Amino acid sequence: MKFKPVVLVAVLLLAGCEAEQPAPPQQAARAIPKPPPTLATAIRNAANLGPADESTTVSLSFGLKVRNPDQLAKLVASGNTISPVEYATRFGPDQVLVQRAVTALNAAGLHAGWQPPSSLIAADGAAPAAATLLGVDIENYRLPNGTTFYASLDQPRLPPVLAAVAASVSGLDNYRRARGFAVRAGGLTPVDVVSYYNLKPLRDAGLDGTGQTILLPEIDDLPNLADLDKFATKFGLPPFGPLLTVKRDPNWGTPEKPQGETVLDLEIIHSVAPGAKLVVYLSAPDFGHGDRAFDQMVTDHLGSVISESLGSCEPDTPSGARNTYASIQDRAVALGMSHFVASGDNGAFTCGLDQDPAGSFPSTLPTVTAVGGTSVFESQSGVYYREYAWGSPLDQSGGGGGASVFYAAPTYQSNERQSLGHGLRQVPDVAADADPSTGFHIVFGGRDGQAGGTSAATPLWAATVALINQDLQQKGLREVGFANPALYWMGENSSKLNPKPFHDVSAGNNLGYDAKAGWDFATGWGSMDGAGLDAAWIRYIKGGGG
Repeated sequence: MKFKPVVLVAVLLLAGCEAEQPAPPQQAARAIPKPPPTLATAIRNAANLGPADESTTVSLSFGLKVRNPDQLAKLVASGNTISPVEYATRFGPDQVLVQRAVTALNAAGLHAGWQPPSSLIAADGAAPAAATLLGVDIENYRLPNGTTFYASLDQPRLPPVLAAVAASVSGLDNYRRARGFAVRAGGLTPVDVVSYYNLKPLRDAGLDGTGQTILLPEIDDLPNLADLDKFATKFGLPPFGPLLTVKRDPNWGTPEKPQGETVLDLEIIHSVAPGAKLVVYLSAPDFGHGDRAFDQMVTDHLGSVISESLGSCEPDTPSGARNTYASIQDRAVALGMSHFVASGDNGAFTCGLDQDPAGSFPSTLPTVTAVGGTSVFESQSGVYYREYAWGSPLDQSGGGGGASVFYAAPTYQSNERQSLGHGLRQVPDVAADADPSTGFHIVFGGRDGQAGGTSAATPLWAATVALINQDLQQKGLREVGFANPALYWMGENSSKLNPKPFHDVSAGNNLGYDAKAGWDFATGWGSMDGAGLDAAWIRYIKGGGG
């Protein structure tokens, strides 16, 4: 999805907000759409308009092979990091072979380009030229609602000059679209969030994210700062203007019209880490364009924390898109970037109840931190009381979780492997408030509202790690980097840690899996206790972790 075949995992409804406690989940009025049909199903239900002609522009991203892949895999697994210059020297693609490939693509009638240290070649051109080059059939389709898209179900064949340097290609369809969700008004305010997850001790210690930059890949536009400024003023937070940068590029396509996802991510992060800088990368909601924006984000490396609230049905994500994205993410890990990804909002059934249980890509990648969802309940005094796994059978919503169908269980999950995981990567890793009925107060479209979804839990985790990074830097320690080895060490050693780093969620389910003590498919290790998490991270790093 930065690739994105994307499924937008956000839930919101705008209305006048009144001061009230969130209603229990079963009492909340929600309208969460079912997952979109798979590409194959969409094609079966669509009118075939015939082969795509010269008027259809296809945007391809060719994922480049790294040099010394075995050494890179060991580096990623070790938790150690290197500089961008060292990465390019040791693992960057062979520049001579890349230039040959670019020349061949241009000769084939496409407009191709590459700039080091990019992990991909971007190539745009008419559909017939792309179809001929890759030996595929690209057709145009029209859905019953009038939406048109192009797609190919064929497996592309890379010519030898491309196969010498490229391992995959994404962008052979533009079917997948983002979507939004709707719920009633209300929501946790910034003060509630800081108190509920015990982040106040960090804020009281002067940690506000200053010196940190959080990066956000997004697919819905942010035309102005009006909503953000209203939110900041309402809750006494610094203005967004000096902190926010929005990056867009014609090479990344055109983002969707504003739907509230980008606003939600920014407002939640600002609630927790109001001093952190924010950089948004806007792209179109398809794999080819999304890969390009994600690649540029890692290349720019303007910050060390990524918050991603996007995803797609893993089994329906083309292998070319998965492989291209995974290669870019390997580079991000090697450079020391923390990457939090929403696990989805349809429980264990990201692809739909008519499909087998499945996870959301890229949350299923072993090199990212997958964030699941909970329903929260405050005590009468407004402090933490308990959480349940988010799962609502009435509207078929819940925090994403389950086993990957492609990726083997990583080493850091060795002690948490469940029989239902069949030796594959298990998600989520952690969780936080995501149930729309117990969600977050936001401002969108000039109005107060409430939002939920794992796309709300994800920026909460990203902002928390920004605070921890700030503390680590002040203590002369390395930043968090790839978070999972430390998170699993904390989970496995929780009995020895005081305060506890997690709220262990042991009740509820995500429509497919029950929450239980310790790690589970519904909530991972659970949600954060901010002060406990910070203390545990300091102990982990001082003890030689990673």
